[in-house]
Amino acid sequence: MFIQLQNARICLDCDTVFEELRCPRCSSVSFHPLSRWIRPAIAAEPVALAKKARNSSLLLLASGIAFVAWHFFTKHDNNSPK
Repeated sequence: MFIQLQNARICLDCDTVFEELRCPRCSSVSFHPLSRWIRPAIAAEPVALAKKARNSSLLLLASGIAFVAWHFFTKHDNNSPK
């Protein structure tokens, strides 16, 4: 079943998702539009997601470099003559 987000409603009595004026399961008229809770995807969102992904990649790269440097220096400290 396919329901567009702007037409989707959730029944407040039985949690059924529907698009009619009454809930098809319990005939209740107590509902709330799903578009108020779930934000639809917009065209600008991929740019923001790409920027977050790039920043996360840089953070992971920096932490990986820091770990390798730490491991390298602590390994040489353990093997040095006393």
